[in-house]
Amino acid sequence: MTTLKLGAVLAFLCACLAGQRALATVIYNNSTNDLSTRFVYTGQELGDEILLAGTDRYLTNFSFEFFGTNLLGGGTYQGSLVEARIKFYLNDGTPFNGYSTPSSNFFDSGWFSLGAPTPRSTIMFDTTDFGSGGLFMPVLSNFTWSVQFQGMGVNDQVGLDIYNPPVVGGNYPDFWRNPGTWMLETNNAVPVNFGAVFIATVPEPSSLGLLVIGGLGMAAAVIRSRRK
Repeated sequence: MTTLKLGAVLAFLCACLAGQRALATVIYNNSTNDLSTRFVYTGQELGDEILLAGTDRYLTNFSFEFFGTNLLGGGTYQGSLVEARIKFYLNDGTPFNGYSTPSSNFFDSGWFSLGAPTPRSTIMFDTTDFGSGGLFMPVLSNFTWSVQFQGMGVNDQVGLDIYNPPVVGGNYPDFWRNPGTWMLETNNAVPVNFGAVFIATVPEPSSLGLLVIGGLGMAAAVIRSRRK
C-alpha cells in the first residue's frame, strides 16, 4: 500500500499497468470529474455502492482520494495516530428501504496509518496487498467499498473528495452509513460518490490455458462416452 500526492497518481497507475499483464484494465474510474466538494468524516463507516464495467474481476490495483488537516495548523495531526481502514462488501444483506445492504465482506485492509496532514492525497493498493494473482472479486456488477478513520484529535479533520460522474463504470447518487446497522442516505446538494479507481485482470494465460485444456479434455471424454 502506497500513499501518493495527487500529481503522482497518473504516473503511478501507468507504471502499475505496465508491470501487470497486458489484460489488466480499468473497471471503475471516478477520479476525473471533481465536484470541488468534500465529505467530512463524522465517525461512522461510510460506503459507496458502485457498478463495475467489463468482466475482469481479479483486482490488482485500487486507489481512493482523501484529505486530512489539523485545524490549528502545523505538519502533524493532533491525534497521535490517525488511521484508515478499507472494506469491500457484497450488497446481499437485509434490505433498507428496499435496497440490499452491504453484508458479505470479501476484503478488509485492516487499520493503516495516514501519515501527516495533507490537502489532498491518494492511497494506492496493489498486488502486495491483494496477492500476486490479484484479489478475486465475486461481483457481477454492483458492490460497496467502505472507509473508516480513527485516531483523530479534537481539531483534526479528515474526509473524502467527491467526484461525479465516473468515466468508467457507474454509481448511485446516495451513500451508505453504518452507525451500527447500514442506512442509505442522500445529499440534496451533490451526488455523494467518492474518488476511487479499480484496475483488474483475468487469470494468467497459463491458468487460462489449463482451463482450455481441461475443457477440451472434458469435451473429448463426453464425445467418447457418447460413441460407446
